[in-house]
Order: sequence, then C-alpha cells, then structure tokens
Amino acid sequence: MKKLFFVLLISSTTVPILHAQDVKFGFAAGAAFANYKAKADGISFSAEVKTGITAGILIDIPVDKNFSFQPALNFVQKGTKYEFSDFGITEESKMTVNLVEVPLNVLFNYPITGGTLFVGAGPSVAFALSGKEKYDDGTQTDENEISFGNDPDNDDMKGLDLGINLLGGFRLTNGLFVSTGFNAGLNNLLPGGSDEGTLKSNYFSVKIGFMLNCAKKKAE
Repeated sequence: MKKLFFVLLISSTTVPILHAQDVKFGFAAGAAFANYKAKADGISFSAEVKTGITAGILIDIPVDKNFSFQPALNFVQKGTKYEFSDFGITEESKMTVNLVEVPLNVLFNYPITGGTLFVGAGPSVAFALSGKEKYDDGTQTDENEISFGNDPDNDDMKGLDLGINLLGGFRLTNGLFVSTGFNAGLNNLLPGGSDEGTLKSNYFSVKIGFMLNCAKKKAE
C-alpha cells in the first residue's frame, strides 16, 4: 500500500510538471552519409562516403524560453566503401554497420516568422546491432558478417561507439522540420586498444521530421 501511494504521489506531481514544460514528441527520418577514419603508424586513411538511412523518435523538453533538452532514439547505418580499377577490372568493397544510437542534445531555439531556427550539440552513445562487409570484383561477390567485441583475435570492431553531435535546422509552426547534423566518433573502435592503430566513425545526416503537438499549441 505504501509503495502504491508513493507511485501515485510521484505521478500526480510529475504530470503537471510535464504539462507545464510543454514537452513535445516527434519523429524524423533521412539519409546518413557515413565514413570511417583509420590511423596507423602516424598515417591517416579514409575511404569513400557510404550512404545509409537513419530514423528515430525524439523528445523535446523546454528548459527555459530559448533552450531545450532533446534526447532521441535512432536507428543509424554507418559504413564506408572503397572502389578501385586495375587492368579494366573494377573492384568494390563496402562495409555497413547498423546501430541504435542515443543522442543527448541541448538546443538553442530562436523564433522567427513562420517557425523556429534551432542549433544544438551533445554527446551520443551507439550500440552495434549487426554489420556486414561485401566485396565485389565484377565476377564474384563475397560477404562476411562483422564480429563485435573487444577480443583482437576474434572480433572485427567494438560494439560501443561514443560520439559528439552538432545539429541545426528549422521547424515550422505546424511541427514539420528539417535538420542537418554531424556526428564524430570519439573512441577507438579497434578491439584490444590502440596497439594496431585507431578506427573512428563519422557521419553527416539530413533529416525531415514532425513534432506531434506543435499545431495544437498554436491553436490554443
């Protein structure tokens, strides 16, 4: 009974606070232009940008008049590709990594005619779901699953990817918004430390989304 009373008390105080803060819920989807940067023996190398998809849900929690806290839960495809030709034969290698990413952004919102401009930044943490490497030389195709972990002898890449976000965009008064962002990986993704070098991810994104209760607020 005491536990039930405590839950009801918390609920009765939290709901009015959430209402007063005008929390907004939304979703977004778009394209992720990703790459990986490797470094070994003081030499850096990155292949070509690979296009993937990203989609997710978000919550916008106002902190004051112009600032808000915006956590999200996203699906992101990262990867890279490398293509080269030799003696008339084109060979292509692609890597695709599917992740669940949780960015924790702080936004500055600036109202203008017709909507709101916003810019923001914050940390992110991503967890690998699956990955695949594909090689094609025009005559045969070879595919291998990526193994995630921290064993340098048996794993290809760490499954935890920490990063930092930068983003900006414009939201209409009806809730429709467009945004661009950049995510830079912070930790070395090579298993077993940095003895063999470093591998870090990065991607640029373009999204379109919708905040569900913006139009209702305007009507009120």
